[in-house]
Amino acid sequence: MKERTRFIFSQGAIFFLLVLISQQVLAQETVLIPKPQKINQKTSHSFNLNNSRVWTNETAHNNFTLEQLKKVFSEKAQAKLSTVKTAKKADIILYSASEGAVSIPKNLLPSSEVLQKIGPQGYWLKIDDKIRIIANTSQGLFYGVQTLKQLLKTSEENALFETEIIDWPALEYRGWMDDISRGPIPTLDYVKSVIKTLSEYKLNFINLYTEHTLRNEKFADIAPPDAFTPAEITELEKFAAPYHVSIIGNQQAFGHMEEILKIPFYNNIADTKWNLNPGSPATYKFLETYLGDAAQAYEHPFFNIGADETDGLGSGKAKDLVDSLGMEAVYAMHINKLDGILKKYGKRTMMWGDIAVNHQEIIEQLPKDLIILSWGYDPRDSFDEAIVPFKESGFDFMVAPGVRSWSEIYPNLDVAVKNIANYVRDGKEYGAMGMINTAWDDDGETLFNANWHGMIWGAEMSWNPISSQEEEQASRERQNRREIFEKGVDQFFFGVTGKSSVMKSLNKFAQLREIPVFSSMANASTWSSIYEFYPEEETASIAAANQKMLKEANKLMLELQEKTRQVNTNKTAVRVAALAAQRAAYTAKKNLFILELQKLYNNKEGVNLKLIKQKREELLDELHLLKIAYVQAWQEENRAYWLDENLKKYDAQAQDLLDIETHVFIKAGQAIQPGEMKIELNSLFPLTKLHYSLDGSEPTKDSPVFNGNLSINSNTLVQARGYNDGKAGEISSRFFNVHKALGVTPKIKGSYSTANPAYTAGGPTGLTDGLKGSENFADGRWQGYAGQDVEVVLDLGAPTEVNEISADFYQRLISWIMLPKNVEFHASKDGKNYQKVAQANSPLDEKDQGLIIQEFSSGPLKLKTRFLKVKINSQGMLPEWHTGAGKPGFIFIDEIVVK
Repeated sequence: MKERTRFIFSQGAIFFLLVLISQQVLAQETVLIPKPQKINQKTSHSFNLNNSRVWTNETAHNNFTLEQLKKVFSEKAQAKLSTVKTAKKADIILYSASEGAVSIPKNLLPSSEVLQKIGPQGYWLKIDDKIRIIANTSQGLFYGVQTLKQLLKTSEENALFETEIIDWPALEYRGWMDDISRGPIPTLDYVKSVIKTLSEYKLNFINLYTEHTLRNEKFADIAPPDAFTPAEITELEKFAAPYHVSIIGNQQAFGHMEEILKIPFYNNIADTKWNLNPGSPATYKFLETYLGDAAQAYEHPFFNIGADETDGLGSGKAKDLVDSLGMEAVYAMHINKLDGILKKYGKRTMMWGDIAVNHQEIIEQLPKDLIILSWGYDPRDSFDEAIVPFKESGFDFMVAPGVRSWSEIYPNLDVAVKNIANYVRDGKEYGAMGMINTAWDDDGETLFNANWHGMIWGAEMSWNPISSQEEEQASRERQNRREIFEKGVDQFFFGVTGKSSVMKSLNKFAQLREIPVFSSMANASTWSSIYEFYPEEETASIAAANQKMLKEANKLMLELQEKTRQVNTNKTAVRVAALAAQRAAYTAKKNLFILELQKLYNNKEGVNLKLIKQKREELLDELHLLKIAYVQAWQEENRAYWLDENLKKYDAQAQDLLDIETHVFIKAGQAIQPGEMKIELNSLFPLTKLHYSLDGSEPTKDSPVFNGNLSINSNTLVQARGYNDGKAGEISSRFFNVHKALGVTPKIKGSYSTANPAYTAGGPTGLTDGLKGSENFADGRWQGYAGQDVEVVLDLGAPTEVNEISADFYQRLISWIMLPKNVEFHASKDGKNYQKVAQANSPLDEKDQGLIIQEFSSGPLKLKTRFLKVKINSQGMLPEWHTGAGKPGFIFIDEIVVK
């Protein structure tokens, strides 16, 4: 009897276990974006889609929501929803409890506890023999219908499972920011389509980042012809309202003002080329009108003044004011004045928090009703340090992660997933009022159609964030959520399922990033000069990596082109991804061509010139196809503004390719004596004649011909032009700064970064070639080192009088580049026994934002020595306060100058 009892128990347990497993599997397969707070779904079908009578308490917004449901219902069930006049007769009930005088029987409603729980934006969705969506407001009802639409799209057998969902958002404000100032300005229709799409995932505001692209007729010379107008903003607000999306105003009003300040008539309000002058009354006269008019163009009470990255504040016309009061006081003063202007129009000021969080004495001087935007775009384990200062000071705040698409051939999905998930999690933990997910256009090339994954993931996280705080657990939670989420992206955004998964293809961009190619997925890698050669010792590994990149990127391109034919919705997003893979393949092929040119440069007799020209023609054809496809993709979403600027990059590279027969290389040669250096001119093709000038004039056929003997002993602009078979090439030019170490080949203890070939600055001689670095650290003149100290030894060849030793260093914290802690200067007569003669410590706060070029000098010296040693002590790993804490920081050096 005991044995039989045990058997019966086992069968019952197995049955119960099977039911439990089937329910768990069902729950795992219930894909909804964003994930609901609470969902209970059973295995039995309970609602037949042929039941087609619907009722809603009529408001303008509810009627709009009903029309959305009718469209999806008819597509799925191939049946038309008919409306009835009472809830009792309806199969589908849509009810917003707090709106309108109509009430429905209590037995159709959830409990009062549920209504209280879901708040103003939540909803209760119940599917049994009826479908009921009950919310407190029309906004909540709209979100409930978005969930029902997704359930309908994935339903089978023309029926829905018995389901109960109790759902509400974790954050009140859930939005996105689109940069419309530093490249693409989207068309009005495209912005409308983005609003429509992202509202389906329950995002509720958009912020159009604006520097100079909102037209103001009182300052008609500022905005480009394609700029947004106040009338368009009004039209957008009316369009967005039924989708429950607000348009929050935005106007930079401190830094990032270069597009306005470059106009000479606004010189009187400029501190630097980037910043307004807080010391000039003219600045506030301008802002009273310009900012005031922008504020009035938007209905929403929030308004974003930017005020981030005020690079070099006080280094121009505001220097006396900043020297007198201090940068922090001046910054706070300006923010208070901007806030005063906006308050006249009933606005509440929003601003980026980077300056205040890095100079926390500013915080206590700010208006207490500011909304601070805490931003950061790296995949940090924790964002506490970026949030806590504002939380403890009592400010309302939002968190601002990013989709990591800017300056990239295709967005870095892995970085964006962690950045958005962890930032929103920490924001919720500290009471954030919302999230603003950012899409920047730093280099002006980015297409919004590449941003959808990051944007929808932002909707997922801001509605229902991950909860794990410990990173190992958080990583598992993110991965589990991501797997389900990406099934939903396939189903709801692309309209595909199963083997046709688009997301499996898009995630293969991560595999391309793992191939060790210089800046493999950066836009800059495509546009780098074909005449910037690689370190000789690395060419074999570079060739292997680029061959692999070419193969894998081509494979991914073909895969995505096939997926374009399979998807049912948002085909353009897949075409843009395929274009990105095509561009990655082109870039790898271009890099391989550079290696061919490098061989030709080193051995003109050993390379087939006919084959070189053939490969050049192939690259030109591929580049042309890329250009045409890019124009088509651009025009699908953007106005004409800035397209020409991007196309110049294609044309410049095409011109470089056409110039291979006549291109002239100008480089520093060996030192002849201290302060005098040989200049070498070279070309790829042996029959090219090289004409040069040293007096600033344009080189022509009448200019001197380079015969191998050319030297300089003072600061000189060297220009050269090649002539081959009657064709005149483009002019090459270099400005050389002459000093006593010019042309010396340094011995360097340290390994320059391989993240970008430009960071080598041409190898060891890049530190003594007389070429000064520009404000672009990737210009091929700066030499970069990651996470290490550097030691440079110079042999001047003979005892030499030395009066000063100096070198310039670069800092830009957002790019992980920091000034060194200090620089030591040593001298030796024999190259063995060195004596320290000076030390230069960093004069700046390591947290100083913006683009900084700082000279480290020994100061006056009176030495006669042959050997010099410059020891550069780096910051090493990035400090705890930095967004990349624990990762190697860069130091960038340009010329070591000996006077």
